[in-house]
Amino acid sequence: MREVLTCNHNFIEEIINDLLESQGKMLRPRLVFLAASLYPHDPVMVTDVAVAIELVHLASLIHDDVIDQAQLRRGRESLNSRWGNQASVLTGDYLFASAFNLVNRHNQKEILDGLTSTIKTMCAGEIKQMSLAYNLDISEDEYIEKTHGKTACLFALCCKVGGLASSMPASGIKALEQFGLCLGYAYQIIDDLLDFLSESSLLGKPCGSDLLEGNITLPVIYALKDPHYGYQLKNHLQTKPLDSQGIMEIVQILKKSGGIEYSLNLSRRFLARGIAGLNELPATPARKEIIDMAAYLLDDYYKSLSSYNTMEAKGASS
Repeated sequence: MREVLTCNHNFIEEIINDLLESQGKMLRPRLVFLAASLYPHDPVMVTDVAVAIELVHLASLIHDDVIDQAQLRRGRESLNSRWGNQASVLTGDYLFASAFNLVNRHNQKEILDGLTSTIKTMCAGEIKQMSLAYNLDISEDEYIEKTHGKTACLFALCCKVGGLASSMPASGIKALEQFGLCLGYAYQIIDDLLDFLSESSLLGKPCGSDLLEGNITLPVIYALKDPHYGYQLKNHLQTKPLDSQGIMEIVQILKKSGGIEYSLNLSRRFLARGIAGLNELPATPARKEIIDMAAYLLDDYYKSLSSYNTMEAKGASS
């Protein structure tokens, strides 16, 4: 990534260095590599495609932070907070252009088409989320739709282009794409839960930041439909300024109404559905590694939620 983004402009170099100092799990390029490893492939093309995917992901995060006026990203000062909105937007555009340049090297029309259509879907998903901000009447279907644009479509693309960059047959690519889609749904649901249940220091952003930004997520949607707790929750969201105490009261409502448990179970169902679809692929060590990676990733999240529940139980009994 550093090699691809290197240029002869000191200011851009400084921003890029700042950006790359805070790298995440590299989950998306890892999915590309694992998908491609199921069949013979060109390692140079797979590497370029994986880097391109991560550049698109980073660009989308930068633009999201500008839109949300976020001050933190992964526990550090966000790019827009440090460098301003104009430089941040242009940096995101620079990453997008670099990603397209990488993919264009290999004359793979299907991969390029997948990348462009996914970026289009991601932009439409962000617009959809903005249109639903602070809307307490949002349905679960609308939540799933915006989750598709926000997260799941890019996960699906990672698996698809990994297959396309190899000699994988069409049936295997389709199975991998569906796996990526389900993994993306599960990942985003758990991420939304952690927004309520993790400490700010672990999240790298304020607890309850989704609600503060008007992003109504699945546990809230579920709790709002509850005949008893729905009224309490709606009252909190409509009449009280959301400070840390208000967020904690909302978390209790989400737990009592079953919103937390419902969301957790749905994430597990998505993951199970995605893994079941991988039976279309040959039973190789690479397939096992894909399944193990998905399970390990979400197990970390599940453990975080379990830790929260354990700490809360101890606090209630003391």
